[in-house]
Amino acid sequence: MNTPPITFDGGPWADINLSALCANFAMIRDQAPGAETAAVVKCDAYGLGSAPITKALLEREKCQTFFVVYPEEGATLRTLLKTSSPRIFVFDGPSEKTLPLFDQFNLIPVINSIAEANLWRTRMGVKPAGVHIDTGMNRRGAPVSDVAEIAKLDLNIIMAMSHLACASEPEHPKNRMQLDAFKDVAASFPDAQLSLAASGGALMGRDYHFDLIRAGIALYGGTPFETDDERITPVVALRAPVVQLRELAPGETIGYGATFIAKRPFQIATVALGYGDGYPRAGSNRASAIINGERAPLAGRVSMDFITLDVTDLKNPPKIHDIAEFFGPALPVHETAQNCDRVPYDMFTGLGGRVDRRYV
Repeated sequence: MNTPPITFDGGPWADINLSALCANFAMIRDQAPGAETAAVVKCDAYGLGSAPITKALLEREKCQTFFVVYPEEGATLRTLLKTSSPRIFVFDGPSEKTLPLFDQFNLIPVINSIAEANLWRTRMGVKPAGVHIDTGMNRRGAPVSDVAEIAKLDLNIIMAMSHLACASEPEHPKNRMQLDAFKDVAASFPDAQLSLAASGGALMGRDYHFDLIRAGIALYGGTPFETDDERITPVVALRAPVVQLRELAPGETIGYGATFIAKRPFQIATVALGYGDGYPRAGSNRASAIINGERAPLAGRVSMDFITLDVTDLKNPPKIHDIAEFFGPALPVHETAQNCDRVPYDMFTGLGGRVDRRYV
């Protein structure tokens, strides 16, 4: 017996605008007209739902290349797509355990070491692979010193990539250092597509574009930079209903730890959203929401299930069931993230299971 999923009609939700998603894909493609634009859909499409996200990009924008981290993600994605035509690259290279997944689901590994290169060549022959060259991130990828040995293995390398460590700061000198290093080592793979740019590199200029853009956070409406970028259209709106209104007298406190003390008569709106839904506790007494077109500051600590908002001075006082937007078209996710000591990446991926994803 199949049990239908349970949704929380009285709880928080995220409106996910697939047209805005596609508009961001088209914008990135236009920024790099000589390169293929691919979509990074790892971590369940940044927590937003890989099935509807990938389907929209495939059908509307004809995206033909997707990136995930793990082969298990790739297998799920291939099953969702129900077609073998789009390429699915797996950032995590092959292992003895995962080789069957690469074979069964037509996945392309991104080689990160000599050991992975040898394994792929021995067990999979000339099946296509990518290679990740570490030019300075020092996190994942084959060191530059190993590139020559990997190139000698006669692998069918169809994509060679590296990853910028400081793309969030376009003027950072490390970007140019990595660009120069990538140009040098990429020559070892003359028949491969070259890829250095994720969202940040794609929006930094043609020097970083090469043959393939790995579009990630900008697809989903978040900026890859330290400041907002007006070229990016908001995609996700985190919203929740007002469930209670309360009047406070001077001297009364709000929430755990009594961190907010009313210095005058206050009106507080309690909203059905909390850190259990992925809204960071660090936003307590710092961040804001939008109710009826007006800004309402968070007052008191964010708790697991509820947030309290100061609505005292709103010209249009809220009612029960009115909607508060915590980021979205009315309130940039970048601003909310900064006020929560976060970045847009983890605002999206941190959305909890109670947050109903609604596709517009």
